[in-house]
Amino acid sequence: MENPATEPRMLSKAERDAVHERHWSLVGRVAQNSASVEMSLRSLMIGLLDSKYAGIIAAGQSASDLIENCLALMQANQEISDEARERGQNLLRSLRPLFAQRNNVVHAPWFSATREDDLTETISLVSKRRAPLRPTVINYAEVEKLSSDLNEAIGKLWDWTYGEVGEAARRPQVNY
Repeated sequence: MENPATEPRMLSKAERDAVHERHWSLVGRVAQNSASVEMSLRSLMIGLLDSKYAGIIAAGQSASDLIENCLALMQANQEISDEARERGQNLLRSLRPLFAQRNNVVHAPWFSATREDDLTETISLVSKRRAPLRPTVINYAEVEKLSSDLNEAIGKLWDWTYGEVGEAARRPQVNY
């Protein structure tokens, strides 16, 4: 026989609604901050390409493609000091795991909270190309940290871009 004192308490409707609001707030913050990082990556790529057509080339690229292309462009750019190149490449490499996490948070469905132990984490179903669904624990504190890390990356990217690439990142672009 199970001990009711050790069983997780079922959440009330108001508590479930609050958990859902927190969920949507977290997903929205992660999505917004990652979109801002992508915009910063596009500006960086535009600056590294230093062409009036760079905006066309950078448009529509995924965050992963922008990161990889910016890494290659930084490596090839002879006007960037070795120290600045290393800082920039480390910054870009630090974004890879953030975007992997972001994809799991934004693109995987989260299960509804019903029990008291669902207040700190939940389960989502992560699906990768040609792979079966994989249940994954989503910890709310980790998602909050992801949102903060993405937000912090925005400033770091802008600082590096305008500190190292400068005017090339502000070059007028062809309107298409």
